[in-house]
Amino acid sequence: MADILITGALEHFPVTAALELEEDFRVILAGENAPDMGKGRRLAAYRVEPRENQFRQLFDVYSFSAVCFVSGFLEGETGRPGELQQLERLFEYCADAKVEKILLLSTVEALNYTVDEGKDRLMQKEYLSRRALLSAQLEEFCSYCAERAGIRLLILRLPYLADRTRQDRFFLGSVFEKIRKGETLVLENGKEDRIDVLSAKDFARLLQCVIGEKEDSSRTFFVCSGYGMRAEVFAEKLKELSGGEADIRFQNTASRILWQDYPRELRKIYGFIPMDSVPEDLKDYYEVYLEEHQEKHESLAERLRGYFLRQNGFFKYVELAVIFLLVELLNSYLSVSVYFKFVDIRLLFIVMMATVYGMRMGLYAAALECLALIVQYQKGGVDWTLLFYNIENWIPFAAYLMAGSVVGYIKNKNSDELRFMKEEHRLLYDKYMFLNNAYSGALENKKEYKKQIIGFKDSFGKIFDAVLRLDSMVPQKIYFEGLKVMEDILENRTIAIYSLDQWQRFGRLAVCSSSMTGTLPKSLRLEEYRELYDTVKAGNVWKNTDLLPDQPMYADGVFEDGVLALLIVIYHAGTEQYGVRYMNIFHILCGLVQTSFLRARNYEQWLEERIYYPDTSVVYPERFLEIVNAQEEMKRSGVADYVLLKLKETDKKKASESMAGVIRNTDTLGDGGDGNLYLLLAQAGMDTFHFVGDRLEKKNVAYEIVKKVG
Repeated sequence: MADILITGALEHFPVTAALELEEDFRVILAGENAPDMGKGRRLAAYRVEPRENQFRQLFDVYSFSAVCFVSGFLEGETGRPGELQQLERLFEYCADAKVEKILLLSTVEALNYTVDEGKDRLMQKEYLSRRALLSAQLEEFCSYCAERAGIRLLILRLPYLADRTRQDRFFLGSVFEKIRKGETLVLENGKEDRIDVLSAKDFARLLQCVIGEKEDSSRTFFVCSGYGMRAEVFAEKLKELSGGEADIRFQNTASRILWQDYPRELRKIYGFIPMDSVPEDLKDYYEVYLEEHQEKHESLAERLRGYFLRQNGFFKYVELAVIFLLVELLNSYLSVSVYFKFVDIRLLFIVMMATVYGMRMGLYAAALECLALIVQYQKGGVDWTLLFYNIENWIPFAAYLMAGSVVGYIKNKNSDELRFMKEEHRLLYDKYMFLNNAYSGALENKKEYKKQIIGFKDSFGKIFDAVLRLDSMVPQKIYFEGLKVMEDILENRTIAIYSLDQWQRFGRLAVCSSSMTGTLPKSLRLEEYRELYDTVKAGNVWKNTDLLPDQPMYADGVFEDGVLALLIVIYHAGTEQYGVRYMNIFHILCGLVQTSFLRARNYEQWLEERIYYPDTSVVYPERFLEIVNAQEEMKRSGVADYVLLKLKETDKKKASESMAGVIRNTDTLGDGGDGNLYLLLAQAGMDTFHFVGDRLEKKNVAYEIVKKVG
């Protein structure tokens, strides 16, 4: 699945379009105004812009096949500061990351100019508005950067866009707001000028077509909805929405845009066909807008509560005045009490205000108390000249002002430190969330790419994984892994592997799918499958084209020195698994099993003296335990069964001689490493053990059934 990056003025990118693109691409929104839509399965938003260093990390996490830059001139806006610098950085990142194409979402206003052939080439175009000039310069700059970086650039000159959600970001939202409030709506156009609005769904389909095309080249396209209308007709439709009460006027701004009736070039090259007519659905858009902006009737208590919350800065001064009056009242009553001669309530009031609100409120409280103290001195008969010239009288004033300033300064300092720490924490949190989201995206990419490379059933990665899993020197392990590999790649759970005896008369079941356990015979008489056997022996794949009953659907063989050693069969197949391609994959997998099986058998023969005790068929403990563990793993997986016997006989030669002609070629006689000899009966269960038990009793072999070695 391709990754696409959308950046720039994201406030003008429809939310509906992003959700539509999510169905076909992994969409990454990166910008200062990235909408908070939550993280979807294939959609993520990051609050970073190209000018930030973190933006570059997105190209390390994702493999973008296309990048969309949303111009700040959409929806009648006049651009965003620093757009050229952002585009320059963006092209640099895209060139380093080998991005295939860049889409510039520009505006049709770039065509609002007249041509004077008599002037110099650079001065031939006379743009009729500042927005037209700047948007055209933006396009020229992108063309220059794209040519220098060797990147395909597609410039889409868009009309107004319409989205049913968050309409305030778009032209229709501003129009609806004027109508709803009954204000005068002034359109920049003249009555005969063209107004075109493209729906968000059509816009998303356009991006899907353009991004999905791999063989296009750099080009500029005029985008229209095919349902454009004159500004006068648009005004009449708006008046219908308001019951004819809307006051709509025209600014008659000069316009020389040559509008197209239909996006023929886009249809010819990309197959884009606009489907939605916004003028016909204008009433639906307006009703959705009214629902989103419906005024809620609040109770008197809720309105008062909201007013008080909004006036928080004002009420601290009210609190200052009220508490000041209470303090003065208390001071007048308590000053005559001997118990309060040592308590200055005024100083306590100053300290409280400075502690709660900081230095400014502390100084205000100190100033009020200084005025109150002056009034008190005057009432006591102290003249102001005496108060001013007697330095001893300055002490309480200095104490009040110092208490308010010092305590307030400490409060402000602690508040500033706390605010700085919160801001630092917020920045660190934002960086952490960005890195965490980027890391999560990288993990998701890794899992998906691995799934694409290895998960596809007939890919080279899957075949390579099969080779690694079959890399073993224990034949029993190869049986088990070979079965699992075939089940995964062939998507079939009716597979069995039989080992053939040296006389080619019987096939012993080595391993089978868990769904077939208990239903398949432990041995096959090859005479009953003569046609199948002859086909496989000739080196071909048997296919039950006649749908013969009791016959496998597919069969293939593993050969050792030209002799058929293993028979691999698929008993049932779905209708979609009847083709030649499926049969070829089955034959290839059987070849992988044969390669691994022969390597393991050659390894056994090469190390036969290290596997078997001299002159016996008893396996050394290390090899025997490997075989037992492999059988135990197959038993736990439900694909095979076995019975383990501990023999009373401990002499290896006698035990080997007594077992001659009794055990099958799939059974193993081995030393358990604990001083005892064990017999492993492959694909034997307690329900069928009596057949082997009878043969052992005839040979006078004493044994004990055990669950594990030791």
